[in-house]
Amino acid sequence: MMIDFPDSLESMSRPLSFDNLGEAGQQAFQKLADRGYEVRVGLTSELADQIEAMAREPSIREFCPNDCGGRFADRASTELWLSKRRATFLLVNKSDSDDLRLVGYGWVGLGSNDHIRGGETTFAIRIGEAGQGQGLATPFAQLIVSAAAAIYGAKNMWLETWQSNGGAVHVYHKIGFEDVAEEPAERADSTGQKIPDTRLYMSLPNERLA
Repeated sequence: MMIDFPDSLESMSRPLSFDNLGEAGQQAFQKLADRGYEVRVGLTSELADQIEAMAREPSIREFCPNDCGGRFADRASTELWLSKRRATFLLVNKSDSDDLRLVGYGWVGLGSNDHIRGGETTFAIRIGEAGQGQGLATPFAQLIVSAAAAIYGAKNMWLETWQSNGGAVHVYHKIGFEDVAEEPAERADSTGQKIPDTRLYMSLPNERLA
């Protein structure tokens, strides 16, 4: 049965509910809340614009160039990407005026990969420069996978990343992703030069989606 992920921009974003999460998700929720952050679902036009800007930051552009060059290059690109059924999760904090300031973003959605037998839900997470070095990535990643299971019934989750992106690899392992395959490849560094690297493919056991 096809999972009913969103397929378009929404008129408003909504704070993620604590109540439907499993224990690991609730713990992650509380860690972020204690630091003044919340996670919202529902990608609005305004938040899509913030993702577009964040995707151009050097730390995201180096390892995830398709964010600024494809997925979130502009509003039309974002809408096309959403049409493939993607549930977007937004890590935000609020200013005194209640404006939402994006600190990170992530998503789950329909997708398969030849390296991941049985994989059906793709997963990704990004932390912007303003949120780096604060220990936000692990609870945000945990909250995404827990909420994806609780809200959308997501299962058989997988991801791909670069071996040299050690911080991200550490976070994925910490929340339960397991290495499935790897292959030699090349990627562009921050100057645009091609460098050798290794592409890693990981999957998350369904029992870790709590």
